[in-house]
Amino acid sequence: MFAARPPFGDPAAEAARFLCRVALIILLILTPAAELVAHGTLYVLLPIGATILVIAGWLSGGLRERHLGAALLTPIGLAALFLTFWSGLSLAWTPFPAEAGARFGSALGTGLVVLLAIAALPERTKASNLYLLPIGVALTAGATGLVVLFGPASFRAGSNPDYTLAQRCLVSVSILLWPALGALALRERWLMAAGLALVVTAAALVDFLQIALVAVAMGAIVYAIAMTHALRTAQVLAFGFAALVLLAPILALVMLLLADLAQLPQSGPLISFADMAIRQWPRLVTGHGFGFVPRAIEIGALPADTPRSILFTVWYELGLLGAVAFAVLGVRVFLAAGRAPPLVAPPLLAGLVAGLTIALWGAETTQLWWMTLNGLDAIAFALLFKGHRRARRPAAPVREEEEEQGFELES
Repeated sequence: MFAARPPFGDPAAEAARFLCRVALIILLILTPAAELVAHGTLYVLLPIGATILVIAGWLSGGLRERHLGAALLTPIGLAALFLTFWSGLSLAWTPFPAEAGARFGSALGTGLVVLLAIAALPERTKASNLYLLPIGVALTAGATGLVVLFGPASFRAGSNPDYTLAQRCLVSVSILLWPALGALALRERWLMAAGLALVVTAAALVDFLQIALVAVAMGAIVYAIAMTHALRTAQVLAFGFAALVLLAPILALVMLLLADLAQLPQSGPLISFADMAIRQWPRLVTGHGFGFVPRAIEIGALPADTPRSILFTVWYELGLLGAVAFAVLGVRVFLAAGRAPPLVAPPLLAGLVAGLTIALWGAETTQLWWMTLNGLDAIAFALLFKGHRRARRPAAPVREEEEEQGFELES
């Protein structure tokens, strides 16, 4: 006698698909939109969504079949591991071990949660899942523009612009815009993609947030170029980034020399960088320790005009070894992005450039908020890879294939 097939399919598989959809809705729609009302929603919703996604992956069996260790043994994984190791080791000589340790633990925990969430993503991504992030980005950008125009002044004003809700929302959508555009490109919804880019740009113009406008503009330029020359664009960006990171102290010293020759006031971010490199040059090898810069500025150990750029932070906190590891990691990520599938490489490269533009601009990108936002961005790009038409897909049950074909006809 043959065993009867359950009329509604495998209950565990059905539950996994349902939980996966719920998790993606939380991550890609609710998480960006929730930043409109509170600062801490990103820290709460991302772990919740990631946990549900991990449960879904465990129920489907996909998470148990994947070996996370293999990803860590790639060039990107090894560079990230060394940077993490060196950051943790630097806690031994940082002047603020308690604050730095808490910051390091939070960053490490966020990274692990994001890695597990990415590993738990199903190999097959339904077409409807690709529309979730564009919906979230459009809602967040449109609502941000309206609240800036007609909402309370507290939404867009504050003692520190890095902590205002308006800036956080606009920076978030300028980062999440690129995987959203990539998702629409995979579905060949080009008019929708253009409309989404216009909505995000209009929201940034309403508040006239320069950092978001420049990030979107730089990302758009890279996107356009990478549409025809993805690998060449990635190579130029990779080695340009490495040169910028490794030569940052020399550039700062040149700026100091030029200011001295021109008899200009020796102030400003680059001048501060150069002055500190001269007075504390032995620390350029080891750095002052992870988490030193923000805490030192808070207590007045560093001047108020100390640069907050990621270049200064990496050199000042992690020294030469940290800067080299950061440069290697960036090069490997850019080159890997250039070798991505044709419709995935342009938004991936554009997203990397947009994020680095904000980090180099001088925003406080060492905050847990920024790290969590980039973790959400990584999950969105991983979903984009899963949704690519040329991705390797396992054989699907007949009923699931019929459902997806039905959705294709409806859309």
